Parts: sequence; structure tokens; C-alpha cells
Amino acid sequence: MKIQTRLATLFISALSQSMPVDLMQKVARKVIPDYDIYERSGFPQSIPIPRVDAARQILRDFVKENYFLKLIESLLDVQQHGEMGREIRIPLLSRIIAEIEDQGFTYSEQKGVFVEETKNGRTRTMGWGTLREGRSYELALLRIDTVGNSDLVRRYPRSLIDTTFASVRDIVTRLVEKRDGRIWGWEGDGGLAAFYFIDKTIQATLCGMEIIHELFMFNLLSTALPQPLSARLAVHAGPCKFVASSKESEGDTIRRVELLESRYTQPDSLTVSPGVYTDLGSKLSPLFAPVSGPDNSSLYRYGLEWQRR
Repeated sequence: MKIQTRLATLFISALSQSMPVDLMQKVARKVIPDYDIYERSGFPQSIPIPRVDAARQILRDFVKENYFLKLIESLLDVQQHGEMGREIRIPLLSRIIAEIEDQGFTYSEQKGVFVEETKNGRTRTMGWGTLREGRSYELALLRIDTVGNSDLVRRYPRSLIDTTFASVRDIVTRLVEKRDGRIWGWEGDGGLAAFYFIDKTIQATLCGMEIIHELFMFNLLSTALPQPLSARLAVHAGPCKFVASSKESEGDTIRRVELLESRYTQPDSLTVSPGVYTDLGSKLSPLFAPVSGPDNSSLYRYGLEWQRR
């Protein structure tokens, strides 16, 4: 994000008026653990750095390294919880937040981070405006793939296939973003979605269940295809390196969810890994049936079932 002159002035005033230089450095080290204000500024250790100069140097460094929002998150945490038992009050912090919100971000107290504001037609990014390129995060991934894509392409006109797959993508995107997920990649007939925040495994699983339900209704009421469209879905969670280009996204967690979807999932069903299943709780877990997985492990499957009367 761009740091306008007014925001920079507010930040320098807030930091210099609320804490000594040693505390500024402690707050900075919550984001950059080895941050050294003396080394960065060139001041000799024997000479005290004026507060305003220290605040200005911290601002310059954190803007340059694209850590400004993380620094403000650290300041919010310090104001809320104090530091080493000491209560800290930071003047102008509310005005700083207002300036940041004017640039399209909003602070989520539940999540403890700034995320992009998606109202008023603002564009959603793969990293929610908070993930950093090349860093690893604990994510829940949802993989979806259309069954029999090649056969469909051979049997029906290309225009009909393109329209159908576009409708499926619209359904998936709407349901993913409704649960604060992001589409990380789409290849015509399927793709990958990521979930990052609290209850991410539950949100990814519920999203997968909703997609199955919506595709059933799509086949029943909306599709122009002469045959029902089937899909396989899988959810797995684990560490994943964030790369803004979906084509470069890779790692064990991505490979695992792709394996679960392609080898261990039946059409019109959702498969979740054991770690995800344990997060579902007593209300959701009974809806999943155990099935055999790789290396004699158990996976868990959800699908629509019809009861005979």
C-alpha cells in the first residue's frame, strides 16, 4: 500500500509520543525479529536516538520491506495487551487505522490482521491483502475437478462446454468467497481454493458440501447439457508457501489434496483428510463415512444420499 504524507506524519507522531526508543525496537522485532534501530539508522550505540528520528527510521524500513501493515498490527496488539506487564496507550492510532481503511483495508479484530476490503467492487487478491510472497502459512485447501471432462468435450459443442464450465466456476467462486476463501487457480473444468483464517478447515469443508448441493440443483434446474455434470472434491490442510502466481504454487499440501481428489474421491462426493475430519466436531463429522486411503489410512467422505421409504 502507498503511504501518503498524512499517514506517515500520523505514524511518526503516534510512535514518538507513546514509547521510548527501546520499546519501539521491541515492537519492530515482533515483525522483524533481528531488527536493530542503531544498525539501520547509523547512530552509534553510545548516542541516544531522538524518538522522532527513530520513528521515522522505522517507518522508512518497514515501508521499504512492505511490512507497514504488520507493524500497525503489532502496535494494536501492544495497545490491547500491553508489553511486559506495562500498559501502553498509543495516541492517533485510531486515525492511522482510518487512513489505512481509506486505502481499501479493514482491520479484523477476530483475525488480528488487516485484510482487503471487498465491498464496493474492490478486487479480491489471492493473499487477502495480508499474506506475503514466499512465506509459508497453515492453510486449508479445497480441490474441485469435473468428472469426464474429455468425454464432455468430445460429445458436445465447445460453446456449450465453455458456458457450462463458466457457470460452474461462478458457483464455486461465489461459495468460496462467501466463506472468506480465495480461488488460487482454475483450469477450465476445476481448480483450487484456499482458506486461511479461523476455522479454516471447517469453512473449506462446508464450502465443499455447499458446492455439491449447488451442483445438484444446477443439474436439476439450470444446465443446458443433456447429461448431469459430476465433480469430485477434496479438502486437506497443512503448511503451504504463498505464491501470488497460481501456476507456480506447489508443495506437499497441494500435492496431497490433488491426490485425495483424483484417486480417492468418487463422483459427486467430498473427501477430507484425517486432520480435517478431527476439526469438524460432533455436528459435521457424523455426515462423513470412513473410506480407505493411502498406506492403510482412513479418509472421510461426504455425498448426497437418498433414503427409500
